[in-house]
Amino acid sequence: MKPFLKKTLLALFASAATGFGVVASTSVTFAGSGPDGYPNRPITVICCYGKGGGSDQAVDAIVGPAAKIMNAKINKINITGGGGLNCLPEFLQAPADGYTLLQHIDTLPSRYVEGRIDINPVTDVESLVIMNVAPTMLFINGEDERFMTDGMPDWEKVVAYAQQGEGNLTVSNINIPMELVSMAVVENHFGFKAKQVLTGKSAERFGAVIGGQLDVLMEQPGDVSKYVEAGQLKPVLALWPTRFENFPDTKALGSDYGLDWEPLLRFRGMFTRQGTPPEIVEYLADVFAQAYQSEEHQDFVKRKSLDIVDSFRSRADTTKIIEDSVGVYVEAFRELGLPIREGL
Repeated sequence: MKPFLKKTLLALFASAATGFGVVASTSVTFAGSGPDGYPNRPITVICCYGKGGGSDQAVDAIVGPAAKIMNAKINKINITGGGGLNCLPEFLQAPADGYTLLQHIDTLPSRYVEGRIDINPVTDVESLVIMNVAPTMLFINGEDERFMTDGMPDWEKVVAYAQQGEGNLTVSNINIPMELVSMAVVENHFGFKAKQVLTGKSAERFGAVIGGQLDVLMEQPGDVSKYVEAGQLKPVLALWPTRFENFPDTKALGSDYGLDWEPLLRFRGMFTRQGTPPEIVEYLADVFAQAYQSEEHQDFVKRKSLDIVDSFRSRADTTKIIEDSVGVYVEAFRELGLPIREGL
């Protein structure tokens, strides 16, 4: 097993985790008013992915309770495209005053390492909170008998089909390093090469498997929970050391197939511009921590299976995760022979 697979974001999250009790005990109640009357006008959150997807849902779930805490209006705009990069110019052009926030994912450090963006996630943004930490699974069409045994998804049948020839198995995926690295691990372990169809549009990505155009979907379970509940998608493999309690019948890479690997994780967080007044940064971080713990948001966490692993990280922990993940992706890209920006 390659060394970088032993040093992944899972370990970083585990070492940086902050318990709810600590947040609750240090949290400050602002009674709907921040420093110097902030905010005195609407706040805008830029969501870098499409409507209905995991990021879009994550923003909607947390800004509702956050707006109530601040007694302010929070607007959301979706700026899609470029694998989550087309949103960045608008964010960087906004004043560093706390009125324009960015919701982004693990793409920030990975694309920086890759050299696709110049925004340094360590020095050019201020981390506020991570409110989603999501593992990854593979899903098949809920009626695809090719990959079932006695009505249950059967990963061995998927593998046998994939091994019939390169590109025989088609995978609906997104052009994001975390997913691409994860799929490469699966392919290497089971000895096949799939044809991956990449799109940033969630509806197209899900619909391609639900509609039967593609064979397998790589996705986080919370993002497709309604399709799983409706039987349109069925989980066939957990990219995890053990089976999930939520999906006890779905085999896992570690416990069922002997892969000694700590998986990469999807995380979704809130950020503001570097240079935003420190008191506003701290206020926003505390507001989002409170919003995460609200009953409204906790209902979302449970409904979307985001309680599979601990999904909350404080401002300090988020900052550390961003810093450490840059090093993780440098090592991972070198191992896979992928390009890395100069100077790293």
